[in-house]
Amino acid sequence: MKKILAFSGSNHSQSIHNSLIHALAAQVTESEVTVLDLGDFELPMYGLDIEAQGIPANVMKLKAIMHDHDALIIASPEHNGAMPAFLKNVIDWLSRVAEPGQPFFGETKKPVLLASTSPGPNGGATNLKTMAELMPWWGGDVKATYSLGSYPEKFREGAFDAETQAALADLVAAFEQAISSVQEN
Repeated sequence: MKKILAFSGSNHSQSIHNSLIHALAAQVTESEVTVLDLGDFELPMYGLDIEAQGIPANVMKLKAIMHDHDALIIASPEHNGAMPAFLKNVIDWLSRVAEPGQPFFGETKKPVLLASTSPGPNGGATNLKTMAELMPWWGGDVKATYSLGSYPEKFREGAFDAETQAALADLVAAFEQAISSVQEN
């Protein structure tokens, strides 16, 4: 059975990406899924002076968790057309503990599903495009991206509307199909 790690790139406790990542994880049926709160792994803002003081233990914990999973589902907010500094900081730290010649997320490239949402119609699509372009360099093999615009109209009373739920189910089913043929780590 494949192991999927799902997390939001937001550090806001009420982030709409938290509801999106939980909704995506709930659609996983053929794999084991772990939803991770990156906020539980407090990290200082990356810098060479900070790194010279030593690698934070939470970086090594995150590295081990990512290496232990076969695939990733990431829901990333878009801040001014790019990923939030919080998520970029996690990636920067992971890059510092990657083995030479190996991707940040593990020994081999991991299948990745990238998703985003926003109150506006763009749904974070600009950031998803940039992340999808960078992901191979970080160690991800992007299998799909999903942009959900107009979040407040589609998420009410603690759940997504039926059309969005169906789209999420189809998206995750296709992702699980894509990762089923990937060799085990």
